[in-house]
Amino acid sequence: MRRLSARLLAAVGLCASMCGLARADVLLNQTNIVGLPTVAAPSQHAFTVATAAALTVTLTDFQQPAAFSALQVAVTLDDTLVGAASIDASGTASVAVPAAAGNYTLYVVGTPDSTQGFGSFGVCVSLASDATHACIANYSYSDTLTVPNPPSSTGTLNTLFTSTTAGTYTITVTDDAFPLAFNSLSAGIFQGTNPIAVNIQPGIPTQVTLAAGTSYQLLAAAIPNTATPSGLYGIRITDPSGAAIFDYTLAVGSVTSTDVDNPTAGALSLTLTDFGYPAPLAGVGAAVTSGGGPTLGTLTAAGTAANIMAPAGSIDVWTYAAAGTQPGSYELTLTSATSTLLSTTQVVNPSNASSAGTYAFAVNLPAAGTYQLAVTDFQFPGGLTSLSATIAQNGAVLTQTGENFTAAAGAAIVVVNAQPPQSGSGIFDVNVQTTGASPQVLLDQTQAVAGVFNTQTINLGTTGGYNVTLADLAFPQKFQDLAIVVSQGGQVLGKIYGGGTFGFTGTPGAKYVVTFVATPNSQSTPASIVPGYGLYSLNVASTPPTVTFTSSASSVAAGGTVTLTWSSQNAVSCTASGGTGWSGSQMTSGTLAVVVSAAETLSLSCTGPGGTIAQSVSLTVTAPSGAGSHGGGAIDLTSILGLLTLWVASCRRSAWGRR
Repeated sequence: MRRLSARLLAAVGLCASMCGLARADVLLNQTNIVGLPTVAAPSQHAFTVATAAALTVTLTDFQQPAAFSALQVAVTLDDTLVGAASIDASGTASVAVPAAAGNYTLYVVGTPDSTQGFGSFGVCVSLASDATHACIANYSYSDTLTVPNPPSSTGTLNTLFTSTTAGTYTITVTDDAFPLAFNSLSAGIFQGTNPIAVNIQPGIPTQVTLAAGTSYQLLAAAIPNTATPSGLYGIRITDPSGAAIFDYTLAVGSVTSTDVDNPTAGALSLTLTDFGYPAPLAGVGAAVTSGGGPTLGTLTAAGTAANIMAPAGSIDVWTYAAAGTQPGSYELTLTSATSTLLSTTQVVNPSNASSAGTYAFAVNLPAAGTYQLAVTDFQFPGGLTSLSATIAQNGAVLTQTGENFTAAAGAAIVVVNAQPPQSGSGIFDVNVQTTGASPQVLLDQTQAVAGVFNTQTINLGTTGGYNVTLADLAFPQKFQDLAIVVSQGGQVLGKIYGGGTFGFTGTPGAKYVVTFVATPNSQSTPASIVPGYGLYSLNVASTPPTVTFTSSASSVAAGGTVTLTWSSQNAVSCTASGGTGWSGSQMTSGTLAVVVSAAETLSLSCTGPGGTIAQSVSLTVTAPSGAGSHGGGAIDLTSILGLLTLWVASCRRSAWGRR
């Protein structure tokens, strides 16, 4: 019996191994650069390298119209920073990029000349092995950085167009003077870093000779009037036959557009209404355009513009609205003789909304009835000093009982009063939903108070765990403050300050909101560092599955039985392999007894949205004790069990005979 006990005690050993994970289901995998409101909007350009090759990235200050005070470039591969550089006294900078295939992004930040307010540059990407440093056309680009004209916004255009046939092309730039004419507007055409035509002015058609079937870069810079920091302009490029190959109207600042399908050519009527809630707008206007030509009709104040002659097909309706120190709201309609083509209600927050105390949000109520309004302080990065909300329709505030209110069908305006923390920034959520057992969410919007703010929604493909990872890439320097929060229906699911990872469990169909708030570093030390910018990476992906797989013994006699036990998380299916009694599809958790006839390795592979993972156990088989010997010897386990069976049967016969 002493040998039997030793064998049972030895059955606690287990050999397990892990296999590699497959790539997770990635919902977001991005790098973003943000700047303070006082600096030029950063420039970026993405390209994909299919075959790994070492590259050289060269940044050149064109010094047009003047040299930059500081200019820097960064290169990322997916969400990893692979290099960065600042221009030197020669006006150039170079970054050596190691060989790797994947998705690259170039980021350029700079401080333009303070007098001119903008500057142009080129980025040449060449093979490191190319002694001539010839630019790869699809990887290289040129652009313009323009500082805000305080307190207004400014705009630049950076896009590509392809020529049709060789010959003379005509470029026409139009200043639509909506709501006012630009202080400065010009355009240029480049091929890689080579200028083809520069300083193209509005109202003066410019002709250039282009090659056939070639990709060219179109750049434009527009500085609006300081009295109204917004504008509208058009660019039309026609080929030698007169056909338009580029025909668009573009906006700067607070001008926004809505694409409308006009079924029949004819007269249209445009109407603007300022609700005056919670305060009258400082300015409001609307315009209608088709392609890149002049406006078809314009309103520069609330009212109606009739007899706007518009062609059939796609037309653009542009709106300009500016709030004073408080938010405002307006209604816009566009009608034909037979139908309403556009009807919308919008809110306008002050231009410095990230630091203001009052915010407005529009929500459409599908039917008359009772609804619920709730605002939530996320207490992140800091708690707000105060937070409250009201809701109105047609400029009249609705009565609230707790969080409930009764309203008619149609648009409503939610006004939130929020005061930031004494230092730093905060985030709140405003939520409007129907009442009842299965409420429908109509509005779920987050808003930062102070700091640079961005929000986006994500849709989940499957139920399961998800990981959110935030990293400060420290270009041009680390953020002063960097934070992110994920919420759903006003509930915080996780948050990160500075950088890190958290996980949450989500389901398809629900709206998940990712809110980013940050303060880039405004210091410039040394002088080659461009202040006021920050670069970060954000990744949201399914959580990889985990598996636990064990055996009740690691060594058994031939023909013996072991019990396998397993469990998994974030997995939707599992597959067994390695043994005659252990193969095929299995539940994601369970137990199973299997007979072991020979030494073998049993494996379990489980798959989920986040990838695939496998574990295995190795089993050995021992010969029965005394096998192959004759005469006396130790009694093995099988013999003992047989003797016990005979003894029990004998006892039963004896007991039956006594009856």
